[in-house]
Amino acid sequence: MEEERIILRGHKGIGGKAEGEALVAKEPINLMADANVWENLEPVFTNRVGASSVYKRNFAGKVLVFPTHKGGIFSTDILMDLATVGNVPVAMINMRAHPVIVTIALLLNIPLVDRLDKNPVEVIETGDWVKVDAEKGIVEVIKKPR
Repeated sequence: MEEERIILRGHKGIGGKAEGEALVAKEPINLMADANVWENLEPVFTNRVGASSVYKRNFAGKVLVFPTHKGGIFSTDILMDLATVGNVPVAMINMRAHPVIVTIALLLNIPLVDRLDKNPVEVIETGDWVKVDAEKGIVEVIKKPR
């Protein structure tokens, strides 16, 4: 079976290039409300209601795909703490990036792309391999085998 590849195009994003396995949240996320990282700096979603599609999933080293951020600025603080131990996403993809996510992507040099020609939350599935070229605004999705 030949692997399926999908190319998504958007405007120029933040950061450079990265690739990795996708973790897709179907709902907007807020790391303060949806993850408990304070005890051991493990980036795991713990809110079974607010982040039900990624509940109990770890986002370290993943391409984190989610519609947008919800809530306040504390997600920036959380990702800064996670960065001290290397537990941040390798890239982020949004339908529409929130200023909080843009700020942390700039601070931590995490590639970020949004406003793609197709809804990334619908096209990308958890487990797909994703290549992000934020400088060109291109996302290549290699679908996981079915």
